Amino acid sequence: MASHRTHTRVTGAPDYDNPHFWDARFATGQDVGEWLNSGEALIDAVLADLEHRSSFDAQTPRVLHLGPGVSKLGLKLRRACVQRQWKARGIVNVDFSTEAVRLGQEAESQVPRDQAMTWYRADLLSWDDVSGVTQFAPFDVIFDKSTSDAIATFDDQIFTATDDMSRVCPLVKDILSQQSSTALSPVDLLALHLVPLSRKDTTWVVLSYSSLRFDKRPILDKYWSLRSRIPVKAPAGPVSTSAYTPEVFHWLYILDRK
Repeated sequence: MASHRTHTRVTGAPDYDNPHFWDARFATGQDVGEWLNSGEALIDAVLADLEHRSSFDAQTPRVLHLGPGVSKLGLKLRRACVQRQWKARGIVNVDFSTEAVRLGQEAESQVPRDQAMTWYRADLLSWDDVSGVTQFAPFDVIFDKSTSDAIATFDDQIFTATDDMSRVCPLVKDILSQQSSTALSPVDLLALHLVPLSRKDTTWVVLSYSSLRFDKRPILDKYWSLRSRIPVKAPAGPVSTSAYTPEVFHWLYILDRK
Protein backbone atom coordinates (compact mmCIF):
# COMPACT_ATOMS: atom_id res chain seq x y z
CA MET A 1 0.00 0.00 0.00
CA ALA A 2 1.44 3.35 -1.00
CA SER A 3 0.91 5.00 2.35
CA HIS A 4 2.71 5.61 5.62
CA ARG A 5 1.89 5.32 9.32
CA THR A 6 1.48 8.51 11.30
CA HIS A 7 1.39 7.53 14.97
CA THR A 8 2.91 5.06 17.39
CA ARG A 9 0.94 2.07 18.59
CA VAL A 10 -0.13 2.06 22.22
CA THR A 11 1.93 -0.49 24.14
CA GLY A 12 -0.15 -3.51 25.11
CA ALA A 13 -3.03 -2.69 22.76
CA PRO A 14 -4.38 -5.53 20.57
CA ASP A 15 -2.50 -5.70 17.27
CA TYR A 16 -5.65 -5.60 15.15
CA ASP A 17 -3.84 -4.38 12.03
CA ASN A 18 -1.46 -7.35 11.97
CA PRO A 19 -2.87 -10.36 10.07
CA HIS A 20 -0.59 -12.68 12.05
CA PHE A 21 -2.42 -11.62 15.22
CA TRP A 22 -5.66 -12.92 13.70
CA ASP A 23 -4.04 -16.00 12.17
CA ALA A 24 -2.86 -17.07 15.62
CA ARG A 25 -6.28 -16.46 17.21
CA PHE A 26 -8.14 -18.40 14.53
CA ALA A 27 -5.63 -21.26 14.35
CA THR A 28 -5.69 -21.81 18.11
CA GLY A 29 -9.41 -21.32 18.59
CA GLN A 30 -8.93 -18.22 20.76
CA ASP A 31 -11.51 -16.31 18.74
CA VAL A 32 -15.07 -17.61 18.99
CA GLY A 33 -16.06 -15.65 15.91
CA GLU A 34 -18.98 -13.51 17.05
CA TRP A 35 -18.05 -10.01 18.15
CA LEU A 36 -20.61 -7.69 19.78
CA ASN A 37 -23.61 -10.01 19.40
CA SER A 38 -25.03 -12.77 17.22
CA GLY A 39 -25.62 -10.36 14.33
CA GLU A 40 -29.26 -11.28 13.72
CA ALA A 41 -30.20 -7.61 13.28
CA LEU A 42 -27.43 -7.26 10.71
CA ILE A 43 -28.57 -10.28 8.69
CA ASP A 44 -32.19 -9.10 8.89
CA ALA A 45 -31.16 -5.72 7.47
CA VAL A 46 -29.20 -7.35 4.63
CA LEU A 47 -32.11 -9.63 3.73
CA ALA A 48 -34.65 -6.79 3.89
CA ASP A 49 -32.51 -4.79 1.50
CA LEU A 50 -32.13 -7.69 -0.94
CA GLU A 51 -35.85 -8.46 -0.84
CA HIS A 52 -36.65 -4.89 -1.88
CA ARG A 53 -34.47 -5.13 -4.98
CA SER A 54 -36.41 -5.89 -8.15
CA SER A 55 -34.24 -8.72 -9.43
CA PHE A 56 -30.83 -10.34 -9.39
CA ASP A 57 -28.72 -11.66 -12.20
CA ALA A 58 -29.56 -15.39 -12.36
CA GLN A 59 -31.20 -15.22 -8.92
CA THR A 60 -27.77 -14.55 -7.45
CA PRO A 61 -27.52 -11.54 -5.11
CA ARG A 62 -24.02 -10.10 -4.91
CA VAL A 63 -23.04 -9.61 -1.27
CA LEU A 64 -19.65 -8.61 0.14
CA HIS A 65 -18.89 -9.64 3.74
CA LEU A 66 -16.02 -7.61 5.20
CA GLY A 67 -13.78 -9.24 7.78
CA PRO A 68 -15.83 -12.35 8.60
CA GLY A 69 -13.03 -14.12 10.44
CA VAL A 70 -14.58 -17.32 11.78
CA SER A 71 -18.04 -15.81 12.27
CA LYS A 72 -21.10 -17.89 11.37
CA LEU A 73 -22.87 -14.90 9.80
CA GLY A 74 -22.06 -15.99 6.26
CA LEU A 75 -23.57 -19.41 6.93
CA LYS A 76 -26.73 -17.79 8.29
CA LEU A 77 -26.98 -15.61 5.20
CA ARG A 78 -26.49 -18.60 2.91
CA ARG A 79 -29.28 -20.53 4.64
CA ALA A 80 -31.57 -17.54 4.25
CA CYS A 81 -30.68 -17.29 0.55
CA VAL A 82 -31.42 -20.97 -0.03
CA GLN A 83 -34.80 -20.57 1.71
CA ARG A 84 -35.60 -17.78 -0.76
CA GLN A 85 -34.41 -19.87 -3.72
CA TRP A 86 -31.48 -17.55 -4.30
CA LYS A 87 -28.01 -18.81 -5.16
CA ALA A 88 -25.41 -18.09 -2.47
CA ARG A 89 -22.48 -18.22 -4.89
CA GLY A 90 -22.63 -14.42 -5.09
CA ILE A 91 -21.56 -14.05 -1.44
CA VAL A 92 -17.89 -13.06 -1.15
CA ASN A 93 -16.11 -13.18 2.21
CA VAL A 94 -13.00 -10.99 2.38
CA ASP A 95 -10.57 -11.22 5.29
CA PHE A 96 -6.89 -10.37 5.67
CA SER A 97 -6.20 -13.41 7.82
CA THR A 98 -4.79 -16.24 5.73
CA GLU A 99 -6.00 -18.71 8.35
CA ALA A 100 -9.59 -17.41 8.27
CA VAL A 101 -9.62 -17.68 4.49
CA ARG A 102 -8.12 -21.18 4.60
CA LEU A 103 -10.76 -22.37 7.06
CA GLY A 104 -13.52 -20.76 5.01
CA GLN A 105 -12.34 -22.27 1.73
CA GLU A 106 -12.00 -25.67 3.36
CA ALA A 107 -15.59 -25.55 4.57
CA GLU A 108 -16.94 -24.30 1.23
CA SER A 109 -15.21 -27.12 -0.67
CA GLN A 110 -17.92 -29.42 0.73
CA VAL A 111 -20.79 -27.25 -0.58
CA PRO A 112 -22.47 -27.55 -4.03
CA ARG A 113 -20.91 -25.02 -6.41
CA ASP A 114 -24.01 -22.87 -6.95
CA GLN A 115 -24.38 -22.40 -3.17
CA ALA A 116 -20.69 -22.17 -2.27
CA MET A 117 -19.46 -18.81 -1.02
CA THR A 118 -16.17 -17.32 -2.18
CA TRP A 119 -13.35 -16.60 0.27
CA TYR A 120 -10.70 -14.05 -0.69
CA ARG A 121 -7.70 -12.76 1.24
CA ALA A 122 -7.24 -9.00 1.19
CA ASP A 123 -6.12 -6.16 3.42
CA LEU A 124 -9.04 -3.73 3.10
CA LEU A 125 -6.69 -0.75 3.41
CA SER A 126 -4.43 -1.93 0.58
CA TRP A 127 -5.58 -1.03 -2.92
CA ASP A 128 -3.19 -3.69 -4.25
CA ASP A 129 -5.39 -6.22 -2.44
CA VAL A 130 -8.82 -4.60 -2.76
CA SER A 131 -8.46 -4.11 -6.51
CA GLY A 132 -8.52 -7.90 -6.80
CA VAL A 133 -12.03 -7.95 -5.35
CA THR A 134 -13.33 -5.94 -8.33
CA GLN A 135 -13.56 -9.21 -10.27
CA PHE A 136 -16.65 -10.02 -8.16
CA ALA A 137 -18.14 -6.50 -8.25
CA PRO A 138 -20.39 -4.60 -8.31
CA PHE A 139 -22.09 -5.71 -5.11
CA ASP A 140 -25.72 -5.16 -4.16
CA VAL A 141 -24.98 -5.14 -0.44
CA ILE A 142 -21.81 -4.82 1.63
CA PHE A 143 -21.88 -5.67 5.33
CA ASP A 144 -19.60 -5.90 8.32
CA LYS A 145 -19.95 -6.69 12.00
CA SER A 146 -17.43 -4.58 13.91
CA THR A 147 -14.87 -4.79 11.10
CA SER A 148 -15.12 -1.02 10.75
CA ASP A 149 -14.49 -0.81 14.50
CA ALA A 150 -11.30 -2.86 14.24
CA ILE A 151 -10.15 -0.86 11.21
CA ALA A 152 -10.79 2.38 13.12
CA THR A 153 -7.95 1.40 15.48
CA PHE A 154 -5.43 1.31 12.63
CA ASP A 155 -3.00 4.12 11.87
CA ASP A 156 -3.95 7.01 9.63
CA GLN A 157 -2.67 6.56 6.10
CA ILE A 158 -0.55 9.22 4.37
CA PHE A 159 -0.45 9.36 0.58
CA THR A 160 1.76 11.66 -1.47
CA ALA A 161 1.86 12.67 -5.11
CA THR A 162 5.19 10.85 -5.44
CA ASP A 163 3.69 7.46 -4.52
CA ASP A 164 3.36 4.74 -7.15
CA MET A 165 -0.08 5.64 -8.51
CA SER A 166 -0.63 2.12 -9.84
CA ARG A 167 -0.97 1.06 -6.21
CA VAL A 168 -3.38 3.81 -5.18
CA CYS A 169 -7.18 3.77 -5.32
CA PRO A 170 -8.54 5.97 -8.14
CA LEU A 171 -10.46 8.08 -5.64
CA VAL A 172 -7.31 8.76 -3.63
CA LYS A 173 -5.61 9.71 -6.91
CA ASP A 174 -8.36 12.29 -7.42
CA ILE A 175 -7.52 13.83 -4.05
CA LEU A 176 -3.81 13.88 -4.88
CA SER A 177 -4.51 15.59 -8.20
CA GLN A 178 -5.51 18.64 -6.14
CA GLN A 179 -2.92 18.50 -3.36
CA SER A 180 0.55 17.07 -2.87
CA SER A 181 -0.35 14.81 0.05
CA THR A 182 -3.27 13.67 2.14
CA ALA A 183 -3.78 11.88 5.45
CA LEU A 184 -6.81 9.61 5.53
CA SER A 185 -8.38 7.97 8.54
CA PRO A 186 -8.66 4.20 8.10
CA VAL A 187 -12.48 4.32 8.03
CA ASP A 188 -12.44 7.00 5.33
CA LEU A 189 -9.95 4.97 3.30
CA LEU A 190 -12.13 1.87 3.65
CA ALA A 191 -15.13 3.87 2.42
CA LEU A 192 -13.15 5.05 -0.62
CA HIS A 193 -11.96 1.52 -1.39
CA LEU A 194 -15.57 0.29 -1.36
CA VAL A 195 -16.66 2.77 -4.04
CA PRO A 196 -15.12 0.85 -7.00
CA LEU A 197 -16.71 -2.33 -5.60
CA SER A 198 -20.18 -0.82 -5.57
CA ARG A 199 -22.60 1.15 -7.72
CA LYS A 200 -25.29 3.74 -7.15
CA ASP A 201 -27.76 2.44 -4.53
CA THR A 202 -25.46 -0.27 -3.21
CA THR A 203 -26.15 -0.59 0.51
CA TRP A 204 -23.45 -0.79 3.18
CA VAL A 205 -24.75 -2.24 6.46
CA VAL A 206 -22.56 -1.99 9.56
CA LEU A 207 -22.96 -3.20 13.13
CA SER A 208 -20.72 -1.17 15.45
CA TYR A 209 -20.21 -0.54 19.15
CA SER A 210 -19.80 3.18 18.40
CA SER A 211 -22.65 5.65 18.08
CA LEU A 212 -20.26 8.01 16.26
CA ARG A 213 -18.61 5.67 13.76
CA PHE A 214 -19.71 7.64 10.68
CA ASP A 215 -20.04 11.14 12.13
CA LYS A 216 -18.15 14.13 10.72
CA ARG A 217 -16.60 12.35 7.76
CA PRO A 218 -16.78 14.71 4.77
CA ILE A 219 -14.64 12.42 2.60
CA LEU A 220 -16.92 9.45 3.22
CA ASP A 221 -20.02 11.65 2.83
CA LYS A 222 -19.04 12.48 -0.73
CA TYR A 223 -19.82 8.90 -1.79
CA TRP A 224 -22.02 7.43 0.95
CA SER A 225 -25.14 8.80 2.62
CA LEU A 226 -26.24 7.66 6.06
CA ARG A 227 -29.83 6.44 5.79
CA SER A 228 -30.27 5.28 9.36
CA ARG A 229 -28.57 4.67 12.69
CA ILE A 230 -30.52 2.17 14.77
CA PRO A 231 -29.78 1.25 18.40
CA VAL A 232 -29.55 -2.49 19.05
CA LYS A 233 -29.59 -3.60 22.67
CA ALA A 234 -26.33 -5.32 23.55
CA PRO A 235 -26.37 -8.75 25.21
CA ALA A 236 -26.27 -8.51 28.98
CA GLY A 237 -23.36 -10.08 30.80
CA PRO A 238 -23.47 -11.69 34.25
CA VAL A 239 -24.17 -9.07 36.93
CA SER A 240 -25.12 -8.97 40.57
CA THR A 241 -28.88 -8.96 41.09
CA SER A 242 -28.49 -6.03 43.47
CA ALA A 243 -26.43 -3.89 41.10
CA TYR A 244 -27.95 -1.34 38.76
CA THR A 245 -26.76 -1.98 35.24
CA PRO A 246 -27.51 0.63 32.60
CA GLU A 247 -28.57 -0.59 29.19
CA VAL A 248 -25.83 -0.80 26.60
CA PHE A 249 -26.49 -0.45 22.90
CA HIS A 250 -24.70 -1.36 19.71
CA TRP A 251 -25.51 0.54 16.54
CA LEU A 252 -26.77 -0.66 13.18
CA TYR A 253 -25.84 1.72 10.37
CA ILE A 254 -27.30 1.63 6.88
CA LEU A 255 -25.47 3.67 4.26
CA ASP A 256 -26.37 4.14 0.61
CA ARG A 257 -23.92 4.61 -2.21
CA LYS A 258 -24.56 7.95 -3.94
